[in-house]
Amino acid sequence: MSFIQREIDKIASEMETARGTDRYRELYASRQALSWALDPGNFASPYNMVMGILEETEDCSALPRLPQSSSICSHTC
Repeated sequence: MSFIQREIDKIASEMETARGTDRYRELYASRQALSWALDPGNFASPYNMVMGILEETEDCSALPRLPQSSSICSHTC
């Protein structure tokens, strides 16, 4: 298991306790970015995910994804 996959697993675990909070959105974005780093062909790039640009890729989650109406950019910009 790579160090990136270990971080993804730790983040996913933490997401379970942070569901419904701003922290969850931060963790989700982090997990998505790391998943993209491991497999850029199958996950949205961090920029596209945060900006809401739809691609022909999947998100990283077996866990619930952010609602489409949620704006991570407004939280982080």
